[in-house]
Amino acid sequence: MTGTDARDGESPVTLILREWRSAWRPGLAALVAGSLGYSLFPAVSSLFIEPLETQFGWSRGDIAFVHSFGFATAFSAPVIGRLTDRLGVRPVLFTGLLMTAVGYILLSRMTGSLSYYYTVYFFFSLCGMATTGITVTRILSGAFERTRGTALAIGRSGLAVAGALMPLLLFPVMERMGTMGGYLVLAAFTLLLAAPLVWFFVPTRSADLRSGRISVHARADPWLTLLAKPKIRILIAASVLNYVPVVALLSQMKPLGVSKGLDAATALGAVSLMGVAAACGALLSGLLVDRFWAPAVAFILNALPAVGCLFLLNDSVPPAIFYGAVLLIGLGQGAEIDIVAFMIARYFGLRSYSTIYGLSTLGIALGVAVGASAIGYAYDLFGNYNLALMIASGCFALASLLYLAMGRYPARIPD
Repeated sequence: MTGTDARDGESPVTLILREWRSAWRPGLAALVAGSLGYSLFPAVSSLFIEPLETQFGWSRGDIAFVHSFGFATAFSAPVIGRLTDRLGVRPVLFTGLLMTAVGYILLSRMTGSLSYYYTVYFFFSLCGMATTGITVTRILSGAFERTRGTALAIGRSGLAVAGALMPLLLFPVMERMGTMGGYLVLAAFTLLLAAPLVWFFVPTRSADLRSGRISVHARADPWLTLLAKPKIRILIAASVLNYVPVVALLSQMKPLGVSKGLDAATALGAVSLMGVAAACGALLSGLLVDRFWAPAVAFILNALPAVGCLFLLNDSVPPAIFYGAVLLIGLGQGAEIDIVAFMIARYFGLRSYSTIYGLSTLGIALGVAVGASAIGYAYDLFGNYNLALMIASGCFALASLLYLAMGRYPARIPD
C-alpha cells in the first residue's frame, strides 16, 4: 500500500482513525457483551464448586455434570447464527443477554434441588449461546474493515481481562452472601452494563442496510447451500482441527505435566501459562491478519503448536522445555477464534456471517466433546499421553494446510 488510498485520496492512517471514530460505539458494546456474557462463566465457575458443596451437600460430580449439556446446546449455534443473519445482531444478542441474566437470577434462587439446578443450567447455557462469538464477532466484523483483525483481537482480550478480574470481585461477595451473591453480581453486570450498551450502541439491521455494508436484497443462504461450498467446509474443518486438540490438552494439562516428570506446582503453572499464551496469540493474530495474508498467519500459528506437541513426547521433559511447548500450543488456541472470524468476513462477506460461524461453533463443540473424553481414555489404555500428543500434532499440521487451501482473497466480497 502506498502513502495514499487511491479510492479515497486520504492516507491509510487517516482512514483508520476515521473508522475507529465511527465504529467505537458498537466496538465497545461488543467488547463488553463478549466479556460479560455467557462466555465469562466458565472462567469463574470454579469459585462456585466448594460453596455449592457446602450449601447443598452436592458432590463435585453432581455439580460438574452440567458441563455435559454443552453437547446438546451446541446444536443451537447454527440456529442462533441463522437468526442473527435474518433479524440482525442487536435483537438476538440483547435477548441473549437478558435471558442470561434471568438464568443467573434463577440460579441464585436454588434451594438444594439438583433437578432444578440442571433444568436452569440447561436453559442458561442454551440462551447464553446467543452471547458468544456468533453474535459478538459479527458486530466487530461489521463495524470494522481496515482494522478488523485488530478489533477482533481487542474484543477477545476483553474476555481474558474479565476472567482475571471478576474472581477478585466475586470472592468477597460470596464470602458474605454465598452463591446467591455471586450469581446476582454476574446478573447485574450482564443486565445493567452489557445489555444497555448493546441496545444503544449496536445498529439495527435496517441501519446496516442503509450503511451499504449489506445489500438491501441480501438474505442469509440456507445451511445446506453454505455447506455445499468447498471453502466453507475447509474453514470449518480447519477451525475444528485447530481448536479441539488445544481444549483436549488443556483439560489434562496438570496430569500431563506430572506424567512428564514435573512436580504438581510446576505442572499447575503450565495451566496459567496456557491462558496467557492464548491471550498473546489472539492479539498477535489480530494484528498480523490486518497486514498479511490471513491463511499464511494461520499456517504459522498452527505449525508452532504442532511442533510444541512433539517436544512433549519424551518420558521426562525439563520444565523449561515443557513451558516452551505449552507457550506454542497456547498461541494456537488464541489465534483460532480471531482468524476464523476474520476469514469468514473476508472470504464470504457479512450476509451469512453468523450462520457460518454457528456451523463452525457446532463442529468445534462436537469435536471438543469427543476429544476431551478421548484423551483421558487414551491415557487409561496406554499409560501415557504420547499417542494423544502425536494425534494433536497431526491435527494442528493438517489445520495449517487447510488454512492455506483457502486460497487468495476473492476479488469481490459477496454482498
